[in-house]
Amino acid sequence: MCCGATEAMISTLLAVCDPGDEVVIFEPFYENYGPDTALSRSEPRFVKLRPPQTATESGASMNTSAGQFGNHTKAIIVNTPNNPTGKVFTRSESN
Repeated sequence: MCCGATEAMISTLLAVCDPGDEVVIFEPFYENYGPDTALSRSEPRFVKLRPPQTATESGASMNTSAGQFGNHTKAIIVNTPNNPTGKVFTRSESN
């Protein structure tokens, strides 16, 4: 139990990450994710969300970032709806 999402995020990263672990963060991201990763002594792996390419597309797919995941990936920060863009990841985008 935490008093807010900011405190929950740093508490979680400190609990699950060891020095040298990698954390995947989708950009743009809430301003605390970068410093939280540094405080947990892990390495950020930034994945840019791209704008929709067609009128029916809702945004970036998590599958497009497969190259950012490796043997040292310990955490993936998925904020949906994304802060600051408002992007909502669908179930199909997370497969």
